[in-house]
Amino acid sequence: MNSFIATLAGLFLVYATVITTVYSVDLHGVQVTKDELISLTRDHFGRTDPDALLNGFFPVWAVIQFLISAFFLVIALLSVACYLLGCRTPAEERTKRVK
Repeated sequence: MNSFIATLAGLFLVYATVITTVYSVDLHGVQVTKDELISLTRDHFGRTDPDALLNGFFPVWAVIQFLISAFFLVIALLSVACYLLGCRTPAEERTKRVK
């Protein structure tokens, strides 16, 4: 029961913080609509449309995966270039290791 009350109290604090942040902004007498007020206060940069870039979505995990794949692509290309340029074990050395 105590955790339930603590959860409700935490949610109330978050809700109260959001309400006071959104509706207590001083815009120096400029008349704005409720939607404009919310968009002006949620990112704190004063942009009229903070969701303009990709509608507010930035695929962080996808970017990380592309960076990892690009890293391994560079390693693969370097490996192929080294192989084609002859940076490998000579044939007689390879046969000595097998025996």
